[in-house]
Amino acid sequence: MHTQQGKKRNKEETLEVLKEFFQLGCSVKKACEYGGIPESTVATWIASDDALRIRIYAWQNEMNTLARRNWKDKMINGDYNASKDWISKKEKDEFSDRIENTGADGSDLQPVLVEIIHERKENNSDTDGV
Repeated sequence: MHTQQGKKRNKEETLEVLKEFFQLGCSVKKACEYGGIPESTVATWIASDDALRIRIYAWQNEMNTLARRNWKDKMINGDYNASKDWISKKEKDEFSDRIENTGADGSDLQPVLVEIIHERKENNSDTDGV
């Protein structure tokens, strides 16, 4: 049993408190911080329970999985932008939108220093009092 502010909770009750935070992609440390549960408690459980470690990992990746499903659904429904976005991330060499600016020989561009000179009107000898 885990005690939180004087209240005893069993393992499943404690995990139920943390599940929402894991499902938002939080680390064990951050989920425990938000849930008010000592991280050492959960770390001990994970170290001795592979099934729990896998369950927490699955919770932590739910949003990523959902996002991928949504992306897939958009592409299946013919969304050009979703398809373009997907392929530009998955096949960067051929479809990336990233543009590299290089010199003619492929080397890095060299910065050009520009000196800006400010002249005050009253110090300009070419003016005729205008």
